[in-house]
Amino acid sequence: MKNILFVTAVVISISGCASSTPPVCYNKAKIINKVYDIPIFKKDGEKYLAGYPFHAWEEKTQFIDTSSCDKLHP
Repeated sequence: MKNILFVTAVVISISGCASSTPPVCYNKAKIINKVYDIPIFKKDGEKYLAGYPFHAWEEKTQFIDTSSCDKLHP
């Protein structure tokens, strides 16, 4: 059991990058029937560097509302 927890912690720490930079905007995403504001750190075309504390590149289709970030980065 300890090995599984250790491996999970290592994979999570390697798979994302944590940053102390504040997000530039927030997109809305529906997760398990609730709507959450997801912090966005960068936008590259139709992809967003999103998440906290670990970041991952997500497609625009993963969000239900991207209007606040689209206004800042047309």
